[in-house]
Amino acid sequence: MLEGAENLDRLALTSLAAIDRGAHRLARVVDDLLLLSKVGDPDDPVIAAPVDMRRTLEDVLDLVGVQAQRKRISVRLEVDGDDLRAAGDATELDRVCANLLSNGVRDTPGGRGVVVRRPRHDDEIVLTCTHEGIGISAGDQRSLFTEFFRSTNPEALAQPGTGLGLAIVSRIVDRHGGRIELESALGAGSTFRVFLPAAV
Repeated sequence: MLEGAENLDRLALTSLAAIDRGAHRLARVVDDLLLLSKVGDPDDPVIAAPVDMRRTLEDVLDLVGVQAQRKRISVRLEVDGDDLRAAGDATELDRVCANLLSNGVRDTPGGRGVVVRRPRHDDEIVLTCTHEGIGISAGDQRSLFTEFFRSTNPEALAQPGTGLGLAIVSRIVDRHGGRIELESALGAGSTFRVFLPAAV
């Protein structure tokens, strides 16, 4: 309504743009909180079905591709095998992939890369996301999957975020009967490995 008003000066337009950005950030926080509550509810179990992880990651790569191109980041998908179906909820597993890849692109300096690998090992699907980003200190790693945690690294704090993305990933993976592992060090990038039960 305000944007439709006539004769708005530059200051008013700048203020409206700030209001719009704030509203979008607030909407993202609300969406994340609702999802965090849902995936943490023991009375709302996963109704598992086969999920094509190849298709899921390809869709996510399309979404983060624009941001990666702007930063001149290469995002590469390396696939091993044809049967890459996990047992789980398609929407939730899509969110796991989206959060990991968008974090990787966000935290990787321009000109570097993000690699996603998806080998299958017997009864598990392993999703590996490696990025040449700023890395995570040992101290931060202890709290990384905690709700609202923000890194103590000033370079990471300069990036926008709610501190809920990895907490959501952790809860989703846990409720699917999987696990997540992290290898990282400051200045040396990070590798996240998500293990999920394979569809029978």
